[in-house]
This record gives sequence, structure tokens and C-alpha cells, in this order.
Amino acid sequence: MSSGIPRRSILSAAALGSAVGSLSLSAPASAQPVLDTEPSAATLPAEDGYDLWLRYRQVEDTGQLKRYRAALESLVWQGGGPLQRSAVDELARGLTGLLGTRVMPRAKSGSRAALVVGTPTSSALIRELVPAADLAELGDEGYVVRRVTWRGRNFTVVAAHADRGVLYGAFHLLRLVQTRRPLEHVDLTERPAAPLRVANHWDNKDGSIERGYAGRSFFDWEKLPQLDNRYTDYARVMASLGINGAVINNVNTPADYLAEPFLTKLAALAGVLRRYGVALYVTANFAAPIDLGGLNTADPLDPGVRSWWTKKAEEIYGRIEDFGGFLVKANSEGRPGPLDYGRTHADGANLLAGALRPYGGIVMWRAFVHDSDEKWDRQAYLDFTPLDGKFADNTVVQIKNGPIDFQVREPAHPLFASLPHTNSVIELQVTQEYTGHAAHLCYLVPQWKEVLDFDTLKAGEGSTVARVVTGRVHPYSHFGFAGVMNFGDARNWTGSHLAAANTHGYGRLSWNPDLSAQDLATEWTRMTFGNDPDVVKTVTALLRDSWRTYEDYTSPLGTGYLTHPPDGSVTGHLDPSPTTTTQFHKSNREGIGYDRTAATGNGYTKLYAPAIRDAYESPANCPEELLLFLHHVPYTHVLDNGKTVIQHIYDTHFSGAARVADMRTDWEGLRRRVDHRRFTEVRRQFGEQNTRAAQWRDTLVAYWFELSRIRDERRGWLQAIVAPADTALLGGERNELPVQVVNATGSGLRAVTTLDVPEGWRSEEATCYVASREGETVKMPVVPPPTPALATLHARPRSGAVQVLDSSLRSLARAVVVPPAARCVHALDAGPDSAPVLKDYTRLSPAGVWHEGAAFGWVGNSPAATDTGLFDVVRRDYVRSGAPTVLRLKLPAGRCTAHLLTGDPNTFNRPLIVRVDGTETARSEQLDGREFTWLRIPLDGGSSGREVDLELSTEKDKTWHLSACVVLAEDTPRPAR
Repeated sequence: MSSGIPRRSILSAAALGSAVGSLSLSAPASAQPVLDTEPSAATLPAEDGYDLWLRYRQVEDTGQLKRYRAALESLVWQGGGPLQRSAVDELARGLTGLLGTRVMPRAKSGSRAALVVGTPTSSALIRELVPAADLAELGDEGYVVRRVTWRGRNFTVVAAHADRGVLYGAFHLLRLVQTRRPLEHVDLTERPAAPLRVANHWDNKDGSIERGYAGRSFFDWEKLPQLDNRYTDYARVMASLGINGAVINNVNTPADYLAEPFLTKLAALAGVLRRYGVALYVTANFAAPIDLGGLNTADPLDPGVRSWWTKKAEEIYGRIEDFGGFLVKANSEGRPGPLDYGRTHADGANLLAGALRPYGGIVMWRAFVHDSDEKWDRQAYLDFTPLDGKFADNTVVQIKNGPIDFQVREPAHPLFASLPHTNSVIELQVTQEYTGHAAHLCYLVPQWKEVLDFDTLKAGEGSTVARVVTGRVHPYSHFGFAGVMNFGDARNWTGSHLAAANTHGYGRLSWNPDLSAQDLATEWTRMTFGNDPDVVKTVTALLRDSWRTYEDYTSPLGTGYLTHPPDGSVTGHLDPSPTTTTQFHKSNREGIGYDRTAATGNGYTKLYAPAIRDAYESPANCPEELLLFLHHVPYTHVLDNGKTVIQHIYDTHFSGAARVADMRTDWEGLRRRVDHRRFTEVRRQFGEQNTRAAQWRDTLVAYWFELSRIRDERRGWLQAIVAPADTALLGGERNELPVQVVNATGSGLRAVTTLDVPEGWRSEEATCYVASREGETVKMPVVPPPTPALATLHARPRSGAVQVLDSSLRSLARAVVVPPAARCVHALDAGPDSAPVLKDYTRLSPAGVWHEGAAFGWVGNSPAATDTGLFDVVRRDYVRSGAPTVLRLKLPAGRCTAHLLTGDPNTFNRPLIVRVDGTETARSEQLDGREFTWLRIPLDGGSSGREVDLELSTEKDKTWHLSACVVLAEDTPRPAR
């Protein structure tokens, strides 16, 4: 676990007040006493997770069931609008399942106890049961749930001032029953702490999801406006958490969503969301006046641009009367924005705010302005604080929880409480981009609580982040929460049965940030897996400790950003790659950590209130969980617990990985208490997490041992590191593959290293002597088959009983096998003329234009070329184009096969589509960063040879890549994929 931090009291939040205005917020259902517990479930029906926490399984304790039936099976509803209709439908659905008897609404109470729902306006009975004064200050979203005795009968009442409150109150009542809380004396009053509680979906129109780990988008833009039941279920889930807004498209968006046919599709979707109190928002591309309107500028001060946005807002609200407004990412990571025209972020936001103001819409303007790694931590503060007070009152600045990018550990963003005259929203990332995707259990509510409870001190003691974003520090008109969602079209919504706990936790915290992580974990467990005490205890503990466990085996002491690649791929930011991210963790031979101090670093610490600045400025006073985020220290720097930094790194990586194995064991103990399907799928996830935790451990302890050359005081190991990222292998020939054998023990060792290779390969073992704390590179003979291939190679050293660490993730990718040029009809290495060329291969560059007598060349337009400088001589460079491009090849007589290598060493790569003489012959899948594939294209030179045209293309508005083109005679075996 992370070391104890005795100095953190100066930086911790004062406890949030127990009131929002004059209204007390109740504790979560899990914090209240439980009447009874469910018996052990030996034969539960299989569940696929689709119901999430809205399972509504029948209460199993007979005495408890009898009491619930007596109070709730008579449902009285005397009318109301569509939101009340949704509330009553949910109550009928939920109570029918929970009580095991059909529950239907009726207009009169009869002579027995009853559940009564409604507003004073819609229900005469509510007017009798609830004093008007009790509802007067609840607003449109607050509600009461209470037991009332009237005329000798007991009534359970869900009452609100407005229909939306009735909906939220209905879900709260169901939550009480799901978690088996007593209702005999229930009396609670709630309203949300903030008016904005928004789900941000980074979904794309092609169905992909940026940072999505649960399949593809469930928003089916091809079929909309045709509706799917899943949209209704999504709206129900959002309403159950009190989420009242949804941004349905990626922040890196095209302008298409603001025009037909999308407006018709959006209107249909908004109609579903509206029935559950969820307003639809859209991410707006700032360049829309150019892309859609045909203007030659998007300058926010241009009258034509203002007119275009005014008309566009009128058009949107004509289709969607309750449209929420726009989310905007501008002038960040290449996105268009007002700075392109010499204007400010306030100018850009106010342009859109003015267009939305007549309709009550708002603009959520993201403060994530990342242009360079050097200024990343400070840029938002430097860009936005000078603009405080210049944003329109219907604009809100959306601020990430930390200054970088959703890392496992960051300080709270210095912008919080630094904008007293600018509406602010906190942006949290529910999807686990840097915290393990859906492969690792990492419950993020404890992390969010630390940020929300952080006292900025900028408006005096008690100006916590939570109080800032709930409007209790500065007089904001719009404020609240935005969560980047983890939903996809996976049957269980989040790709992992346990990852849904983060969705639940985000929604509940956005309603009431005073709730504790422990109580929310318990509440979610009871609703999702039932009330068996062993299940509740085990799953709650797994959730509660998982963030710190993940932090220990990935990024202790605030090292941060150790994942690769920094791109838009699905698998990006999952695997460890410390060698490619040194600009963030600043590790070198002398020490580790990023100096962000005012005295010797980049000055970041100056952005905080004086007391916090002074604590952050000093390694002696800085909270140790942020030490390496704020300071560059020697590996021998001693922590409060007496350990050196390097020993702490070793210990936490090993102990964190060991705890994942314990987590799997704990879950195994629930074998007959959780239904078989979910039990098996979660067990499989823990197995994957166990493997990945070991890979993180092995990669990182070896990396920092190699830099520091300081031995682990408690352990020793051998490791062999293959270097396929630097080596292209020639098929059918003897290659000498460099393998570094590292000795992290206290004595010299004679190590024998073998190479795990695919079937059909040949290799030989190598022996070397490696001194203590040293590394020795051996050249391992290996002969791959002659056909183009990609393969992952593992080297395994051994020396007696010494522990061996895995090395697979030290390499950036699989080895690439290419045939020798002498075996090829064509052996073309694509890229710029200035880049290195594989031995005896011919350069295929943009300059290689077809001409009479040529063996190959481009016909018509030529592509561009890029050399990344990464990987081997074949994969480091490529030619590329966004337009269809023809490569003409001269073929000899007879049949042959072309093999095209496509991929990118950094970012994800769109499909490469190949047409031969106009007919599509091959198409690659979209590839993540560092992934490559060979495409096989059958060709025929006829009886005397001929010229053939390969048309290379990709999806509309995308770019294709080609790294190599190899043509082999027909008798060459097929490639290994």
C-alpha cells in the first residue's frame, strides 16, 4: 500500500457541510440498518449483467417480504405528466419483481396501507399527506420519502414539488427495498447538490468509442431514428442515479451532428431520454460554420459566424425543444477553436452561449487545453484564470479532476476555486483509460472522493473542490459534474461486471458528494449481487481496496503516465511503456520524478494557495503519494516509513501484484453465492488482471533497476529482454537476435537463455556470464520461415533457482519477418527517401512515379511519406494518403502473391483497402497503435507477364498506411498471421 502520510492534514478537505441550502441530505441506503439478510444462494439463475443495479429480484426472507408487501403492494397514483408516468412504471416493474406479486397503479387508496406517489398539483392525496411547506424548497428535482399515518392507515409516500422529483424519489424507494432497508419509520428528504449531473459519451458516428472498453457504441446512427429498447433502458439507468444530461458524441467530433440527417436522429433519441428527465447535449465542432455552412471562417467575432450559430440554434430547438446545449473541446490537441483567429476561449464560448441563451441552453467549455507536454500541467490555469469573469452566465468551464489527464494519482486541479466569477464543473473519467480499462478492477470512487474533499484554501478554509462545484464557495449559476462514461454495446454495458460500480458511484456522488466510498460500494454490491452477507463483505472490500492496489503495481508515489501509446486506439494507455514516456516521469540514472517546484522546477506549485504551495514545494512536507509528481529525487531518498524511494517502488510493485492474486482467491470464495455466469466471467477477469499485474511489476521493477543499478533488498531476479522493436528478421535465413540478460541478484551468474518461437521456426540457446547488477547482450541465432510474418518472441533465462521476471512488455511490438530481397519479385520498403532502407530492398517513396520501362511506380497522385524513427527499419516509416492511390507493379509470367504491410508505430491505423483492377481483394482491420498486419493479395502475370494496378484506399476522410510491399512467386508458402 502507499506509505502513510502524516502531513496531509493541511491539504485535506474540511468535512462537507451536511446541508445543501437548508436541506439535509440523507445517507445512502447502504449506511442504514439492515433488517435481515438473504440466505446463501446455491442455485441462482445465470445473469448477463444487463440489468446492472436495477435487478429487482424477489426478497427472499419471508418475514421481510411480508412487511414489504403490506406497505407497498397497493400503489396509488392519481395522475401526472410523462415523468411521473415513468416513475410509476418503474415502481410497478420494480415492486412486482421485489415483492413477487403483480403491482399495478390505481387512483384510490382503498382501506389498506398503500404507497402513494405524486405532487400536490397532481394528487389530492399527496396534498393531504405531505404539508406544502415540506416540498416548497425542494426545487424541481428534490423529493421526500416517508411513512405517514393518516386516518388510522399507514402510507408510504413519495412526494415532490415537480414530476422530476417524483421520478428520482421512486428510484430511491426501490433502492431502499433492494438493499433491504426497513420502511416502518422512513423519513428522508433529498435534493441534488448540483444542477448539472451529466454523462459524457466519447462515441463516434462510425460506432467506435474513444476510450471505450465495452464494445462499440449502443447509439446506432445507421438505424436511428428507429428506436431500440436499449435507449429506454439507458435512460432508466441514468435516471436511477439522478443523472439529468447526456452528451452523446465524442469531444473530438466532426460537425455532422449539427445537421441532417443527424438532427432527425437526435430528436428521436431526445424523445426517449426526455421521459426519464435526461436532457440531450451535443459536442459541437467549433469549425462547423466552415464545414457545414460554407463560410470561410469560424471567427467568433465575425457577424456571419454569429448569424450562422444563431440560426443553427433556432433549427436545433425547433426539433428538440429541451435541448441541453453544447460541449466544446477547442484549441486542444489540434481541435479548431477561437485561438485560431486571435480570439480567446471566452470569445468562443460566448459566441455559442449567445446563440443558446434565448432557449435556456448552456455551453460546457472544456478546460483541457493540451498543446505541449512541457506546459500540460499549467496550460489550463494560465489560459483560463486571466479570463475569469469574461464568460457568459450560461457558460460553464469543465475542469478535469487533475492537471494532466485522469492519471491514477494527480493533485486536484489548481483551477478549482481559481475562477470565482466563472461557472465550473468537475470532469471525472468513469471509463478506465489510464486505470486498467475493463481488464483491471479499479474502483475510482475513493480517488474522486480525495479530489472532492481536497481543500483548495483559495476562498478560505473549507473551500473544498466539492463545495466549489456544488456552488457553495462562489455564486455560480451553473455548476456540477461531468463523467466520461464507460458504457458500450456489451451486454453488461461496461465490459466488466465490476466496472459498473464506477458508473453507479459517479452518478451517486454527482447527486451528493458527501457520500462515502465505502457506503456506495456496499450499496452497489447489494443492488447488483444481492444481500448475502459474505458477498457484500467480499465485494465491498474488493472494490474499496482496488484503486490503491492498482496504484501500487503501476504507479506509486505519483510517477504517473507510464502507459503507451498516447493515441486514440482502443488498447492505448493500458500496457506499461516507461521508455516511451520519460518526458512525464523524468527517470534517469540519478533519480526519478518531475520537478514542478517554483525553486528549481517548472513553477507548477505556485498555482495553489500559499499553504498548499509551501507544502508541495518541499520534499519534506509534500504528501508522499504525490512526491514524484512534484519532485525529482534520488533513488535513495528516504520516505517517512524509512524505505528509500527505489525500495518502495520494488515493494509496492511486488505486493500490489500479489494482492491481485489474493483478490482472485477472495472472489473464488463466492463460488456458490453468485450466479455461475457472472461468477465465471469475473473470475476470468481476475485471471487476466493477475497476468497483467505481473507484467506491470516485471516491466517496471526491471526498468528502474536498470537505471538505478540499486538492488532490491528483499529479492533478486533474472530477466531477458528481446529487442524486436529494433530488429527486422529475414525469413529463411539465420538471424542473430539481440537479447539482453539482466542480473538483479547479489552475485555473478552463468545464465542459459532460450527463445520461445512459433512453430516452424528454429533457434539455439545461448550461454553467458552476467555480473551482479549488470546486463549482458547475447546474439541468439534464429531462423524464421521465408514468408512474411509477425511473431511475438519471448526469451527465458535460467540460472539455478533464481526468480525469472517476464520481459514481454519491454518490447514495443511483435517481430516482423520479411523475405530476403533475392527471393522476391518485388521487395519494396515504403517511406521517405531520407529514411533507412532494409538490406537489398528498394525504396518506395512518393517520388517513385510510374514511367515507361519502370518495374513499379505511382500512377496519378502520389502519397506522402513519414519516418517516425521508431521500430525497425521496415516499420518505422511508411507512405500514406487520404485519397485512393494506385501502385502499378510489373509482374512476370505466372501466378504470384503480393504481401502488403500496414500499421503505425504510434497511433491507431485505419483499414487499408486494396483493389486489384477495380475489384476489392483485401481489407485490413483497424489496428491499434504498435499493431501491424500483412495483407495477402493473389496476383496473376498471365502467360507472358503484365502490369497490374493496386488501388490503395481507406474509409472516407481517413488515411491509409503502407510500410512494405513484397511480391513472391506462387510456390512461396502462405504467410503466418
